[in-house]
Amino acid sequence: MVEIPANEFPIRSRKRSSPPEKGGEDVQPDPPSFNVAKVPQPTTPTTFDEWIQVMRMHFPELTTAIEASLSVVMQLLIRDVTNCSALVLVDAPAAGKTIAINIFDEIEGITYSSDTFTPASFVTNAANVAKDKLGKLDLLPRIRRKMFLVRDMATIFSARDDDLMKNMGILTRVLDGEGLSTDTGIHGRRALRGDYLFMMLAASTPIPPRVWKVMGTLGQRIFFLGLHLKRKTKGELVKQLKDTSYKKKELECRRVTRDLLLTLWNKHPEGVEWDKQDDDDELLGIIAQCALLLARLRGQVFVYKEKWEGDDKELGHTVPSVEHENRINQCLYNIARGHALAMGRKRLSTEDLRLIILLAFDSAPGHRAPLFHELIRTGGTLKTSDVETFLRCSTPTALKEMKTFTILGVCDETEGETFDTSKHITLKDDLSWFLSDECKEYLGTISGNSSLAVAPTETPKTKDDLPF
Repeated sequence: MVEIPANEFPIRSRKRSSPPEKGGEDVQPDPPSFNVAKVPQPTTPTTFDEWIQVMRMHFPELTTAIEASLSVVMQLLIRDVTNCSALVLVDAPAAGKTIAINIFDEIEGITYSSDTFTPASFVTNAANVAKDKLGKLDLLPRIRRKMFLVRDMATIFSARDDDLMKNMGILTRVLDGEGLSTDTGIHGRRALRGDYLFMMLAASTPIPPRVWKVMGTLGQRIFFLGLHLKRKTKGELVKQLKDTSYKKKELECRRVTRDLLLTLWNKHPEGVEWDKQDDDDELLGIIAQCALLLARLRGQVFVYKEKWEGDDKELGHTVPSVEHENRINQCLYNIARGHALAMGRKRLSTEDLRLIILLAFDSAPGHRAPLFHELIRTGGTLKTSDVETFLRCSTPTALKEMKTFTILGVCDETEGETFDTSKHITLKDDLSWFLSDECKEYLGTISGNSSLAVAPTETPKTKDDLPF
């Protein structure tokens, strides 16, 4: 038997896997900092006055929504803005929401549009893609320092409850403007952190009650604006058929909007340093008043029938959850500054506040927005029969809506006259400014519509159906 030296035995190498990255986290470059996109020169330098004239000529009923959308995107030029703004235009189908969004489409370096997306695409974890190639698929870097256009949020809002909670949770986080970190069993940790500020403009049909509940649970980040369109008469519909096509009008509005934004981006290539101390305290006080109102209107509370004995009706409720006003206050201020900058100013004026007041009204959940409009229109007092008529609902539903306003600190509950046994609600004293002539003047000048209190487009499915 021949002996083989020990050092001549064949050595079977054992394949060793490389050590994992620390925590599985992607190595990040230096955090992005403020910058203004380099864009081409406009075909025709355009001013705000020239732009608004074209909007009013072609789409007078959509001017408010378009003007609010412009105020959102203009925040990208203000250096100290660190809060993302998300605005959703709300109305019935075929009201013109998509037209308002299309007007801002395809403006290089400034807007980014998607007909359909999922919140999971912000930082993707696709199983069929290698981890080192995932960065090319992430949506968040593509929309950074741009306005993200989404023509229909129905795909998000109509998801199943579990998916809805997950999607809205992701959307809520990215709207903080600080990026997003994910941990999955497929790719481990993926993180995009730093300055990922963007603005968002979207459209939706009336928001379902369950969506309001989810947003109330996760924390509100989105503002809503109703179009408040009046139904056309037969004569107006006939005239519409003979008028210039919507598409030609839309293309003209897109052209002048592109020229306006390119003019402003080239005028402020390094952004704008805003002197906050130069803003009038009285105007800031109106913004703060709107923030106080909206925080209450968006409060989360569930009102339920606790006891019924004959004609006695007692309503119980959960402990109300009302968000602090800080974020709302700052976001409304930023939108007002965006409007001022679009008009060529670096200081707030009364012209910037009409949109802020309407956003405070319309960002309330469900029936609360139109009901608050009606409360202001009637002088600050409503009784049960008024609410029943306006909401086209039953007495129990009307009582629940009125009770919600009192619980959230929007109204006080009062008694009627001697022979009037119905319930009454009256706007609280600290919100009485919204009944002033000054406030009514702002609301009456929005798109020339002097009656913004409109009945809801959907009636409750059952007599006790409520958003909360």
